[in-house]
Amino acid sequence: MAKSLKYLMIIALTIMLTFGIAYGNQPDEPLDGTDIPSNFGYINQLLLESSRYTQTDDIPGEILNAYRTIYTLSWTDEQLDTLGFELMFETDQLKIYFEKDSFSMMIENKETGYFWSSRPEFQGRSGQREDNVAARNLKNSGLWVQTVRVNDLGTLDVPVQQSILQIAEQSYLNDAAFDPANPDPLRPYEVEPGSYRKNRVEVTIIEQTADSFTTRIELKQMRINFEVTISIVDGKVEVYIPTDKIEEFGEYNPELERSFVTRLLSISVFPFMGASREDRIPGYLVIPDGIGALVRTNNFYNQTFQARFFGSDLGQANNILPELSLPIFGNIHEPNANGYYANILEGAEHSTLIAELWGSGTRYHRISNRFNVRNVYRFIINKAGEGNNTIANEFNPSDYRIQYTFLSDDDASYVGIAKDYRDLLIENDVLSARENNTFDQIPVQLSYIMSDHEPAFIGTSRVEMTRATDIMNAYDLFKDEGLSNQQITLMGWSRDGFINRAPYRTRLWDRDVDDLISHVTQDGNDIYFENNYTVASQASRGVNYNRDVARSLSRLKMVFRSRSLTMQVSEMYYLYPDSSLRFAKGDKSFIEDMGASGFHISSLGNTLFSYYDGRNYYRTDAIDYYRQIAALFPQVLLSRPNQYLYEYMDGYMDLPITNSQYDYFTDLVPLIPIVLKGSVSYYASYLNFNALAEDRLLTMVDFGVNPSYVLTEEETYEMRYTPASVFYTTTRSKYQEEIVSTYHYLNDALSLVLNAFIEDREVIRTGLVRVTYDNGVIIYVNYTYQNQTVGDELILARDYKVVTS
Repeated sequence: MAKSLKYLMIIALTIMLTFGIAYGNQPDEPLDGTDIPSNFGYINQLLLESSRYTQTDDIPGEILNAYRTIYTLSWTDEQLDTLGFELMFETDQLKIYFEKDSFSMMIENKETGYFWSSRPEFQGRSGQREDNVAARNLKNSGLWVQTVRVNDLGTLDVPVQQSILQIAEQSYLNDAAFDPANPDPLRPYEVEPGSYRKNRVEVTIIEQTADSFTTRIELKQMRINFEVTISIVDGKVEVYIPTDKIEEFGEYNPELERSFVTRLLSISVFPFMGASREDRIPGYLVIPDGIGALVRTNNFYNQTFQARFFGSDLGQANNILPELSLPIFGNIHEPNANGYYANILEGAEHSTLIAELWGSGTRYHRISNRFNVRNVYRFIINKAGEGNNTIANEFNPSDYRIQYTFLSDDDASYVGIAKDYRDLLIENDVLSARENNTFDQIPVQLSYIMSDHEPAFIGTSRVEMTRATDIMNAYDLFKDEGLSNQQITLMGWSRDGFINRAPYRTRLWDRDVDDLISHVTQDGNDIYFENNYTVASQASRGVNYNRDVARSLSRLKMVFRSRSLTMQVSEMYYLYPDSSLRFAKGDKSFIEDMGASGFHISSLGNTLFSYYDGRNYYRTDAIDYYRQIAALFPQVLLSRPNQYLYEYMDGYMDLPITNSQYDYFTDLVPLIPIVLKGSVSYYASYLNFNALAEDRLLTMVDFGVNPSYVLTEEETYEMRYTPASVFYTTTRSKYQEEIVSTYHYLNDALSLVLNAFIEDREVIRTGLVRVTYDNGVIIYVNYTYQNQTVGDELILARDYKVVTS
């Protein structure tokens, strides 16, 4: 009886849930037609003004005037001398001043007269006291360190961050409040004579040349020393910290029951460089999250952005959302007037980007990076997972070098930052003219799922979705429709299967693949095999769990679980980088013998972790292995690669069209496209799954992005019991017409800018963008639902217009 009641309750609940779902999917009542236009226009305007788009740089006149007359920094030589600054370098563009005790820097742009300061300027301008000595010493220092006390049992105290002036216990003569009756700009910086305690910390210039000087920082109380060299290189300010010059003298005292030593965790140089006071300085911070993000400095956010460059380090249980694939960040004071950007030349894999925004804890917007010389991780001592936080004895195996480029006029913008960085990569042979322009058409990337495996009574059975002959027929069909520049990727080509089964053994199940490769390559097009050398699973045939599956710094196997749409659970593994290299080397002859273009390696470019293999290895070590893998093959396509693999990639797959969308991000900007356009072809994520309709296509025209689809010849439902069911709509016949029309829509615009660089991008008004290329072509993109005019040019609603010279 009880069992019967239980079944009845389950049936009743199921019926109720079904009705609930059916009701939820019913269309809404139609709106009054007179309400639709005005209501929709309002909603669309709010959307266009959101962080999903780039906003205009319009600044209200009263704010701009106050900024230029009150909040534009200016110092005389006499004032700088009073503050203790010494002129260290002078170039055609810059004067660089330095004050060693606080490790502060002033940079004057000689062309514009604009000053950049490593200290937050205009202190006390709100008319309130800002006399917290610890806070003032933190802000007025150009050098911060993070340290931790470690006892003789290896247990850590809470890490502590201090500035050089905090350690020196410097004190001030006044409360730093701005006095309108005595508007002396030096007032906030007047120091109590003799308060700087050099028995606790001392900065000494130990070497100086015409274009560089080296400082020695002695943290005497902590018994830690290191060196920082500041130089001028090609007109740019460069800061260098060699790891082998870091010294720690602390020793445990065996006579004490428990003794401690101080260990260095991180160093931050110029953390307040160019900090913006409240909403007084119109501009924005440039954050390389996803495709690119801005935070405009005109609001009270009370937030802090913090993320590691090159993503999470799962070897230290560090998991973050933002994708910082470019090792740069920027700060603009008045767009198209003054700005700078920082480029981390060495040590980005061990660096953290920090953007602290005006809030209850600070009156400034600032952006900087922190170099992590060591990392805290969990050391496990038993099978129950118990343990304690610890640090390694050795430092991370990388020096730290960052370069500051100061920009003015039209170059002082996110566009100018991306262009300068692009030119630097080209100059250093990281980027070259490799954009795919076969037949003077843009490329379309077509991935075909050939097969995958589904559970069977015994083991698994192969589900064949697309044969080589099907791909040849599709190739010819699309070619007849005008798609001559087709780039083909084969998925599920191995007898091993597809999803969660890489690295695959090189055993083809379809003998006609040879003919397919010849068919594609004889047209001058490329064909790739999909593979993965960094992530495997329990279903991967060639992976040895004990030998190949990596251990984190906690010495635990790096294993996680993945669940498919059909609720199948797979145990996934991160592989040791040297194992990844071994697998890749084994496939080199396969690619050469097949005559294929190369591999599409899905996670190589966006996976980077520390690991333990008899000793600690770090992300620098992993980068070396991954570069060797990318260099093995004639060509490689990489998905969302970090910048350290740009030199090797022949195509950028799965370009993020957005960023992390934090509520304090104000703009979406195409940093990566501006860097790559004209050098490497980049492709959107598969348009099968485009939920934004023509808005996504307009963005692709705006950013110069090529189309990409994943297809099968058989109906998608045939692979519903395979892990490939994550690709839930793939049938070629259903997408054929869309692929052709979408391709021509994009090609009509972007074929005219093949191999061209983006020279400028301007939001003329909300929802209307003008992109200018160095070959003279201008593309207008209208995201709004109204026709727009610019001079004599009419740009139709929700469309683009190309203007050639």
